[in-house]
Order: sequence, then C-alpha cells, then structure tokens
Amino acid sequence: MKQRHHRPMHLDLTDAELATAATACRAMAYQEGERARKLENPLMRGPLETNSKRYAALAEKFEAARKRPRTGSA
Repeated sequence: MKQRHHRPMHLDLTDAELATAATACRAMAYQEGERARKLENPLMRGPLETNSKRYAALAEKFEAARKRPRTGSA
C-alpha cells in the first residue's frame, strides 16, 4: 500500500478556539490513558495508550499554535 504524504491543513482559529481544542485533547488523552490502565490485557491496552499519546501530541500542537504570533488581521 502506498504511503500518503499529507500537507498540513491551515486552520484560522482564534486563541480561544485553540485553547478549547487543546483542553479537549488533554481531556481525551487523560481519559484514554485511564481506560488503558484499567485493562489487564496488554494487547487491548496498546491501542488506547497510542490514542492517549496522539491526543497529547495534538494538544501540544494546539498549544504551540497559541504561542505563535498572529499574522494577517489586526
């Protein structure tokens, strides 16, 4: 199967929207991590741990976007 290379999608989000998205991703990362910890079977736990890490990484991206200077509108 061919690997696709995705270009970053540029969204025009306000600071408040970025903060909300980051908070939601942090909450999902926590919830998935907690679900993973409750499972005894490591095969079932793996995908939830992966999801938790992906949500945390996405939250970091939203948080980093909040720190960048805004361009365009004043």
